[in-house]
Amino acid sequence: MTVGENIRRIRLERGLTLKQLGDMVGVSESYIRAYESGRRNPKLSSLEALAQALAVNVEVLTNSDFDGVKAMHRLFQVFRQYSGELFEYQDKDGNDMVGISFGSLTLMRSWLERYEEYMDEVEKCNEIKDVKKRGEALLQAEADFNLWMDIYPESEPWQDRLDMQKSHDEIMDKLGLNPKN
Repeated sequence: MTVGENIRRIRLERGLTLKQLGDMVGVSESYIRAYESGRRNPKLSSLEALAQALAVNVEVLTNSDFDGVKAMHRLFQVFRQYSGELFEYQDKDGNDMVGISFGSLTLMRSWLERYEEYMDEVEKCNEIKDVKKRGEALLQAEADFNLWMDIYPESEPWQDRLDMQKSHDEIMDKLGLNPKN
């Protein structure tokens, strides 16, 4: 998704009009419309104001417009920085898969926990007999999971894991063991 598509998606998720978001950011409705359509690209200061108004991390707005090669390079960066390991496995249908584990990325635990919660919600939704209600419930479960990702880490009730990861990274930096250096 482009920056504009993300602004629109999140604005609509928040139930905001173009005018309301513009007022929150201090720009006109037409500026927001131009951002969302891609006719105008917001400057960093505007992106930060938009992210704050939408209660998301600025990364959510900017870093999702990439192709498969860019996605692989982002994974490579995380892989190098957080002691990544690849492994092969078979999914429940017997398909060959490749997984990635991160030895030192303690923040991944909350993602796994929220993902498992999401999958439980999907399973419950799939038990709903009424097709329309099942579809609505599935869309809501997906929207809730997307919202969690959009506002992470503010979506988390903890601060200690974030502090723990920062402490770990600082120690690794001081010891010269952080691959990013």
